[in-house]
Amino acid sequence: MKYVDLATGAQYMGSPTMFESVSRYLMTNQQLTDTLFVWSRPLNASVVIGANQDVYSEVNLEYIKQHQIQLARRAGGGGAVYVDSGNLTYAFIDTDDGTNYMNFKKYATPIIGVLKELGVDAALTGRNDLTVDGKKFSGMAAFKVGQRFYCGGTLMIDVDLNTADKSLNPPKSKLASKGVKSVHSRVTNLRPYFKSPYQDISIDDITQMILKAVFQVQSLTEIPTYTMTNQDWHNVDQITGHDYQDESWTMGKHYHDDYYHANHYDGIGNVEISFSVSDGLVSHIKIFGDFNQATGHLSEIEAHLTGVPFKRANLEEAFQNSRLAENIGPISPAQMADLMLNKVYQE
Repeated sequence: MKYVDLATGAQYMGSPTMFESVSRYLMTNQQLTDTLFVWSRPLNASVVIGANQDVYSEVNLEYIKQHQIQLARRAGGGGAVYVDSGNLTYAFIDTDDGTNYMNFKKYATPIIGVLKELGVDAALTGRNDLTVDGKKFSGMAAFKVGQRFYCGGTLMIDVDLNTADKSLNPPKSKLASKGVKSVHSRVTNLRPYFKSPYQDISIDDITQMILKAVFQVQSLTEIPTYTMTNQDWHNVDQITGHDYQDESWTMGKHYHDDYYHANHYDGIGNVEISFSVSDGLVSHIKIFGDFNQATGHLSEIEAHLTGVPFKRANLEEAFQNSRLAENIGPISPAQMADLMLNKVYQE
């Protein structure tokens, strides 16, 4: 494994889309296999949403516009996060060997080890959350291209929690699954948990501790390092312009359906369905969620459901033929049908 030094790209660090572009570049560059990079420099405040999420239900768009908070969409799954200069963001780039893709525990373990050294009783809980005292300080996400993937997350160290709370607007079902009523009440910064010798530790120093832990060395000079060149940054910038600056990618369409149902499923995450029914038939359907199966084809499911009678047997049959495991995760046709039929899931 190599550490990829991003110091030469300081002028790009204010863009939330650059993290995604660097990830994509490293995943597709065969000369840079099995790497780690850390996005520890101050970022402009931004909200980054998962590939399958509905920005109109997840984000307070009016608030972030008023406060000049940037909005970006990652190619990977997972949920919406607020990012500012109090965050440390990291990503492992690896090759799928049949055991490591979506293995959040593997990539969280060295991070948790460092946090325990700092005094934080951190743990990986649920599907992909890092928590302390039942409060989340990191969400991990993964994305795969061919046999290559990234797995990473953010560490909330000194984040503006009030702004984060006002910027994010997750579905009620997601908050209910955590037993809380707001974003603020379910997340925390890490600094209050640091032992007294580390109370004033900088984010750069934490980054160095993580690097030493991942590479199991005593000195940074022992770490195999690749420094991004001007050509590398040019290639990354091309990816940003081609894939991540299109507003239609970031915003998606704003659907005005008859119903919007959502529920949280253990081991999967939130699954949300916006749909309309006309003359007893499903006339439109769109699936959203923070599940990590970002490479699935939700349009395949939606195509199978469109025009189907709005009855349990018909819905289950349509979902049965929609490869749910590959496109969403381990959820059954019966669960998906119930999500549409049961009014208790109405948001």
